[in-house]
Amino acid sequence: MKRKNMAAFALLAVMLLTACGRGADAVVTTEEIVVPEMSSKDMLVNSLEYLLEEEPVEETGEQEEREEGKKLQIKTEKQEKGQETEADNTTTDKEGAQAAVICYGKDMESGLTREEITAEEITPDVLLNALARHNIVPLLDTKALSLDEKEEDGRKLLYLNLSGSFRDYLMTMSVEAECIIISSIANTFTENYDADAVYITVEGETLVTSHAEYTEAVTGCTPGELMEHLTAAKDGEEGAAEPEKQ
Repeated sequence: MKRKNMAAFALLAVMLLTACGRGADAVVTTEEIVVPEMSSKDMLVNSLEYLLEEEPVEETGEQEEREEGKKLQIKTEKQEKGQETEADNTTTDKEGAQAAVICYGKDMESGLTREEITAEEITPDVLLNALARHNIVPLLDTKALSLDEKEEDGRKLLYLNLSGSFRDYLMTMSVEAECIIISSIANTFTENYDADAVYITVEGETLVTSHAEYTEAVTGCTPGELMEHLTAAKDGEEGAAEPEKQ
């Protein structure tokens, strides 16, 4: 009986050891299979990522070269067109444009500034529009209703008739600003029309402002000289001389 039990126990022990051995073999076998597969996958993924990273760089470089080539071509075409346009404009200016000079002031001390302008035709309104850019007359509001030239006592005089907005504009100005405005207009028109003085009227009537009544022709004087003349006339001094032309 004991021998049978011993044999049974021995058989059970052998079976357990065999089972454990097989389990260990299974585990080892599983590890030997899994580990190489994971390593190969990692290597494959890394290789693909490397290739994917390298290829766009080459394509981007080629694309940048193509884009730069296109930009250079477009820039060259624009430059050529610009040169053609500039050449055409230069030809037009030489053939059709006329030159003129406007005079405008900013303060009583510095006198008047001269500026050259060009236009297809020099008209009173062209001169007024150029002066409007320097606030000498209201922008686009003041129009020249007429401009006449007359010879009187050996002097060439202009009769410049302006729209009513010019008088309304002067009514908002100080006496200093008014002198700058009137002298700017007088200098601009006498110089461009080679005249000695200009009568400035509004709607066919004598120009009257808060500071003066312009019954006399105004010569191409400085704002300071016009101020002296207006002050003398206001004080009632006899023989107050008309300001001399610059």
